[in-house]
Amino acid sequence: MNQDEKTVHLRLKDNPDITVEEVYKFMEELRKKHPDREIFYDGDLQAVCSRPKKQIPKE
Repeated sequence: MNQDEKTVHLRLKDNPDITVEEVYKFMEELRKKHPDREIFYDGDLQAVCSRPKKQIPKE
């Protein structure tokens, strides 16, 4: 994956008081706003990130 494709939306170290429920809701809102992106939690960065969804070629 090209590193430029990944976008960090929320770093937990910058928001130490955020709850698991708030992280989940934040991720759900991102999914609604960006249906063309895969929203995921990066454990190494401890951050909510996104990247473009892979296009499946049609035969």
